[in-house]
Amino acid sequence: MLNLFGRPQSKGAFGLDLGDVSLKLVQFEKKGAAFKTVVFSDELLPKEIIEQNTIKDPKTLTRLIQNAVAHPKFGHISTAHVVASIPETKCFVRVISMARVSEEEAFEAIPWESEAYIPMPRSQVYLDWVILSEVDPAQKDKMKVLITAAPKDYVDEYTRILKEAGLKPVALEIESQAIARSLVSNTKETVLLLDIDTARTSFIIYDQGTLEFTSSIPLAGTMFTDRIAKELGVPMEEAEKLKRESGLDPALAKGRVKKSLTPLIHDLASETKNILRFYEEHVNPTGKISRLMLSGGSSKLKHLPSVLKELLNKEDDGHAIRSLPSMRVELGNPWQKVLGKKQVPPISREESLSYSTAIGLALRDFEE
Repeated sequence: MLNLFGRPQSKGAFGLDLGDVSLKLVQFEKKGAAFKTVVFSDELLPKEIIEQNTIKDPKTLTRLIQNAVAHPKFGHISTAHVVASIPETKCFVRVISMARVSEEEAFEAIPWESEAYIPMPRSQVYLDWVILSEVDPAQKDKMKVLITAAPKDYVDEYTRILKEAGLKPVALEIESQAIARSLVSNTKETVLLLDIDTARTSFIIYDQGTLEFTSSIPLAGTMFTDRIAKELGVPMEEAEKLKRESGLDPALAKGRVKKSLTPLIHDLASETKNILRFYEEHVNPTGKISRLMLSGGSSKLKHLPSVLKELLNKEDDGHAIRSLPSMRVELGNPWQKVLGKKQVPPISREESLSYSTAIGLALRDFEE
């Protein structure tokens, strides 16, 4: 069984978030209730190293990880222990309901039960699970189990690369779990997280301290930049600059950037509504999502929270969604479990949005 969930192993392991275009490192120290950020770093990866979350050049990636660990942009990594991320697209996550069994029986019953839900042969995946609770107080014979499966070939290669880089993997963790750990502080609320990265947007429903649903679409930062470049007839480098400077502000760049991005933001809002409907109709028919939090490097578009909220509340097909319109839409704060109210983040709030996964990974070993 692969250690994919939050079981602390060695206090102080650093977090390594490996993506298609960059790798990020974060390490904390904790004294009492206070955290100290001792390392943070963001290193760009050449395009040919990883494509669509598939490692194309293991040797070069090993060398780049070694260099990033040896020379972080801030601080000094004091341990070889690492908690590393697994891309959402490489994992299968599902909450299932099954007959209640004892803890001893679970080690045989849950893998057998999971075969009906995992789209790969059990022999080809590493499987992990967490027993959550009864489905309903009236159903004492049932229990909810969160299962996660990851392909053995990907995990084995990734683990080998980390070890060849001189690291000691404590655990591998899916991005959604790490993102939720860094952004969600109130475990009693139900939150929809939108992690808008370079290549994809991940939808994560975190319900009262537990992952309930994950999904992703290839609508994200690169697509935003590409649309600006095509609509305005400018090179990609200039389009990227315009995206960062103007975003969805109608007063900047004569509103041309906002106009070019509007169809994509409409698509993002439409997909978000689909997720909300699915949750209310199939996952938790009596539940209600209280907040939508944005994270990821491409969530930095100016005015994105307000524009997205307006689109979500716009009537389109007559299907009511309970979570709207009272649901708040806001930028996440990945430092909210680390810093006190008067402490200043070591990097800007804007740049912090791309560190949600790495911060969540680094916080894992401090969980009780």
